[in-house]
Amino acid sequence: MNNLKKIGLTALAGSMVAVSAQALEMSVSGTAKMTYVSEGGSVNNGDVTGNPYGFDQTVAFNGSGDSPLGTVSLMHVHSGSAVSSSLLTIDMGDSGKLTLDNGVGANGAGTLKDKLPRASGAEQAWDDTDGDAYYLDTSSAGAWGYSNTFGGISLTVGYAKGGGGFTGDDTNTDAGDDADKSFGVQYGLMDGMNVFYGYAETDNATAVGNNVEQTGGITYAAGPVTLGYQMTDIDKETVGGDNDSKMYGIAINMNDNASVSYNRRDVSLGDSNMTTSDHEDTGIAASYTMGNMTLSAFNNKANNVGGTADKEDEVTQVTISFAF
Repeated sequence: MNNLKKIGLTALAGSMVAVSAQALEMSVSGTAKMTYVSEGGSVNNGDVTGNPYGFDQTVAFNGSGDSPLGTVSLMHVHSGSAVSSSLLTIDMGDSGKLTLDNGVGANGAGTLKDKLPRASGAEQAWDDTDGDAYYLDTSSAGAWGYSNTFGGISLTVGYAKGGGGFTGDDTNTDAGDDADKSFGVQYGLMDGMNVFYGYAETDNATAVGNNVEQTGGITYAAGPVTLGYQMTDIDKETVGGDNDSKMYGIAINMNDNASVSYNRRDVSLGDSNMTTSDHEDTGIAASYTMGNMTLSAFNNKANNVGGTADKEDEVTQVTISFAF
């Protein structure tokens, strides 16, 4: 971890906020990741196209300092040679936190799209397959956010004008016709038990009106075992675009270093008058951490992909990652 001190931060959030944070504390962190990926299923006949070995690196710049508005923090992430995401946060103490987001997904109902417990380093059961869809999805490009806690209830709100579209200084970006609006709440019912609910209205680029998306669920941790159950309903304006899903999962910490998990998702596709097969996702994962190194592996399978009976897709990934 390298510290770069006494760097001034000015013109925060473009012309919306203009403050000067003196003696801003900066730090740099990063990860290096080596992967092996194998693909299978009827979608690609089990063949791997090209080299299955991969390498990726991420560098994150984090800074914070006091300002008249509160503590201002900036996170700027480079993945490979590209800017992956960035986040500006103004912590106003008891008045909550205000954010301007570009790709992080820090606030709003999108933070709750899949709360199932998983082994460290594992992806969601639907990720990296052709089942990578059917979840609550809100824009994080140029999105404003607010979060606070009231009487034990955690609230997060997100707003992306025009359905998103991130822009630089002195320009604006065309996106959708409608704004993405969402909120999420979480509450600890008892020790180890957490319930959550998220609601979103998102821009529909191909039809008049907004998509209405809702999700809710519960997680419970007892000793080394964490259980989770979640339901999601997506109501789109396009014909046949509706879907609802049920997810459940379990994660077990074998010891301080090792964990395993199993997740499943069942998705009903289309409107009530449509005949399609239920899309199914399953994911198993395991991880082991030693110091700054994590070895993880997962296998995700999708069946009846897109509602087509017996159409399958599968991905297996083994990763060794190092944190710096």
